Amino acid sequence: MTKYIVILGSLDTKGSETEFLRQRVQAEGGSPLVMDTGVLGEASITADVTRHQVAAAGGSNIAALIAGRDKTHALVTMAQGAAKLLDEMLQRGELGGVLSIGGSRGTALSTRVMQSLPLGVPKVMVSTIASGEYTFGPYVGTKDVMMMHSVTDVQGINTLTRAIFTNAAAAVVGMSRSARPLQTDGKRVFTASMLGVSTTLVSQVQQLMEARHSEVIGFHAIGSGGRSMEELIAGSDLVQGVFDLTPGEIVQEIAHSSCSAGPERMLAASRRGIPVVASTGGLDFIITGPLEGLPAEYLARKVMQHTPTVSLVRTSIDEMRQAGRIIAERLSQSKGPAAMILPLEAFGWFAREGQPLHDPASDRAFMESFKQHVSARVQVVELDTHLNDPLVGETAVQLMESMLS
Repeated sequence: MTKYIVILGSLDTKGSETEFLRQRVQAEGGSPLVMDTGVLGEASITADVTRHQVAAAGGSNIAALIAGRDKTHALVTMAQGAAKLLDEMLQRGELGGVLSIGGSRGTALSTRVMQSLPLGVPKVMVSTIASGEYTFGPYVGTKDVMMMHSVTDVQGINTLTRAIFTNAAAAVVGMSRSARPLQTDGKRVFTASMLGVSTTLVSQVQQLMEARHSEVIGFHAIGSGGRSMEELIAGSDLVQGVFDLTPGEIVQEIAHSSCSAGPERMLAASRRGIPVVASTGGLDFIITGPLEGLPAEYLARKVMQHTPTVSLVRTSIDEMRQAGRIIAERLSQSKGPAAMILPLEAFGWFAREGQPLHDPASDRAFMESFKQHVSARVQVVELDTHLNDPLVGETAVQLMESMLS
């Protein structure tokens, strides 16, 4: 069965560029399929899937989209239609990958389509906004979208675009040759939340679980990582348990930090009923910007410069009380077994005695609040050590194995 490289393009404005991509995909040995996502002008090249088919799949038609004069609605409708058509191809085993080029609107539309596809399906977006001060979250989301900077505007085939578009076509064709659905290789699959402050702990857990014919997939707990982990847990039965050892995104949500994973954090596993072993990584600081831009409220606290552009601000007693309550409530809601490990000495490297964020009073506030609100069905283990002590990793694995058995 032929697996197609679908090229998403607005053929009223990006016809010649899309045609070049079609030729390059074919030259690389791929099977191109051009899908027109334009609305206003006439297509300048022939599409394999017309804009009328895309609009119909999105529940509308081109005439209605033009008459509505709502560019955002038109973009969303065409993205929904393209996503539906690609999903149908995927179900038939005909989708090998997706390639697109564009400026801000083209990027918004095409990456919206790409994010609708499962992990592992090749997705390459050549974009004018894949650099500079732009935030990539809206375009990548929780998926494996490859953003490639176009360097120039996406306008015509010239010395620069010819080279860049050729590389993009070769990349997606090459990826499509080895792409495959997510497979476990027979191992049990677990997830773990982690940051630099808990890398030692999670690495130990990974090693201990590997010896038990299991793999532990780490997610960087800076907002996008937590959302990706929650989505993976909720969207399939792949994950059999969660080591939520770094739930610091709960604190980021309380502090309205850009590193928040949103209000659904720590709920997917509870709703599915799979085992959860949690701990305190990342709860002892708010992730924020450079020191020179911090508000007076934060400058009055203990602050650590993590990098030239990232500062860590110690969480207050009130914030820790809120975090304790929220985490206790979410673990208590779990349909399956849950446990919490409380390291009494420090919640991470930066909060140990002598370190910049050491604040035993705030840590105590979290633990008191947690124990006040947690259900008796959640197993609470207090260890007289710090988060990255090997004892914490060994305990986490023992708890997980006992829950599974």
